[in-house]
Amino acid sequence: MNEQQETFADLMRLVREGSDDAAWRVVDRYGEAIRRAVRRALNSRLRSKFDSLDFVQIVWQSLFRVRDKLSRFDHPEELAAYLVAMARNKVGMEVRRRMMTQKFDVGHEQSLDQLQACGEGVPDRQPAPIDVAIARERWNRLLADQPPRYQRIVHLRLQGHTCQDIADTLHVDERTVRRFLKRLLNTAAE
Repeated sequence: MNEQQETFADLMRLVREGSDDAAWRVVDRYGEAIRRAVRRALNSRLRSKFDSLDFVQIVWQSLFRVRDKLSRFDHPEELAAYLVAMARNKVGMEVRRRMMTQKFDVGHEQSLDQLQACGEGVPDRQPAPIDVAIARERWNRLLADQPPRYQRIVHLRLQGHTCQDIADTLHVDERTVRRFLKRLLNTAAE
């Protein structure tokens, strides 16, 4: 055995024995190759959902879970090929799950840029004009049955005045303003 193989064999033995230092040396030595394999295998449509380092960590977790099986690798190239193949398989399984099943099918997703290009936009946070018209009609019906002083309370409140301001303006108690508004809101909710 040459010196490089001997060093590799010693490193694998230390990893099998549970040495954290040896495990970190393996991670440092082969981590970049795994990351490159993941990046090549990861579908561009899934890159917004997964970071390549997620898969790299999954590969390391799988490898270190079965440390005792590291004795089957005699050469560094064998371990590198195994890790790269494992990375491709892990990514491939997730790609198939995300691209070929209905539950996670990213093929049905559209980016905001695609929606805008099709003339569809992100729904506006403002209510639709019909909703405003319906709400206004409903308020008008609710207020039509109220005395002018109570109608004035609602108008002042809609302008942003506080209950205390309204009470001072109309020369009534603040609790009267609050009770009326609460009663009106309960009626509107029914």
